[in-house]
Amino acid sequence: MASDINDAEQEQATENQLASISRLTPDVLHEILLRLPVSALQRLRGACHQWRGVISDPCFIMDHANRAPEHLLLFLPRLDASASLKTAMPGRMKLFDEKWSVSTWAAASIDPDDHLFASCNGLLCFYRKYTLKIVNPATGQRLHLSKPDGRSPRDLYYLYSFGFHPATGEYKLVYFLREPRHGLPSGQPFRFDAIQVHTLGEDGWRDVRAPTESCLVNLGVVNVDGAMYWIAEEEGTCCGVTVMAFDLKEETFVTLRPPPLRACGGATDGRPCGAPALSYCVTEVEKKACLVTAPFSSSAPRWRRYNAEVSGRMDVWTLESRGEDRWSLKYSVDLSPSAPRCVPQPCFVRGGKVLLHGRDGDAFCRDLRGDEDGGEEVRLLNLRPYRYYETQAYLYKETLVPLDVYAGAAIARAPHWPLPPPAS
Repeated sequence: MASDINDAEQEQATENQLASISRLTPDVLHEILLRLPVSALQRLRGACHQWRGVISDPCFIMDHANRAPEHLLLFLPRLDASASLKTAMPGRMKLFDEKWSVSTWAAASIDPDDHLFASCNGLLCFYRKYTLKIVNPATGQRLHLSKPDGRSPRDLYYLYSFGFHPATGEYKLVYFLREPRHGLPSGQPFRFDAIQVHTLGEDGWRDVRAPTESCLVNLGVVNVDGAMYWIAEEEGTCCGVTVMAFDLKEETFVTLRPPPLRACGGATDGRPCGAPALSYCVTEVEKKACLVTAPFSSSAPRWRRYNAEVSGRMDVWTLESRGEDRWSLKYSVDLSPSAPRCVPQPCFVRGGKVLLHGRDGDAFCRDLRGDEDGGEEVRLLNLRPYRYYETQAYLYKETLVPLDVYAGAAIARAPHWPLPPPAS
């Protein structure tokens, strides 16, 4: 009898709570739900029609994404079996939170052979042998897309990029159609007169004419505020490079002059005038495109295929105005020549700290806002057996961005194969 009374009281209390919630105005409910993580919002979708409508609203999804904490995602590419490694190691991902605490990420929608090439609004893009895969790890949704026709026989993950334009709400994949320059080693600039673009939700790829002949996307591509940025070769300039911007709305190109750089060594260091004194890459810091310069080393080719090894001063220049080619020096990092460090590409700065790798496989973070020497390094983890010079890093946040609405000619699927647990 007492049990029946308690059950009735609990049922009445639940009904009263639901009635109170149902009286919330849409604006108040919007603000309350914004403060919940994606995992909780996924569960609350089925609570009632009103909640589902709010959580599924595109404006709510973008507001929630803008509030979400930003993490740094470190990708460790697959290692094939070799004489020193008896069994193949699947690709792994390490996630650094706001306090730089690290965890191994095993997302159910990511396969061991997937190779990460982009991160945007909580969506991760993976290069596969025959297809491209876009994943929202927070929701488990994924799309499989066909690669463009006419691609280079030597197809590589860094020839692809992915971005979003906030004004149109469109997500676009870009493929840099490589034309090999015979006789030159891998990693050299390559020529093209068009890029190929695919808008998520539409059929096929289309050509967009490009104004420059050389592209250095192996030095990084970033998507910032509706534009993609990368480095191109520019003959006749002292530093030999320029920064290209591709507007994802208008699908037009802009050539940006780099900031004033310590570029030409002249005769003072034994190199002819015009020889590069610096190596370059692009990155993103605080939602701005940046150009990174570091001392050139003969052991690390300027048109390198792998992460840059830095010993000396590394400068991070922020693009303040795309229309005016205005740059400002954001950070300078002095690294000891006796202990050179590698920086993963394309994103390695978050929250005023930089992610660095040592030759022994150790990964460190270093505060850029401290004393002139840049502060002490804090060891985070060891990456072995993965190669420190092949790592990639991207900014990532959990979002509700749906992929089923963009399916179009793609195949939308649910997760099926989690990554194996990390090796001990």
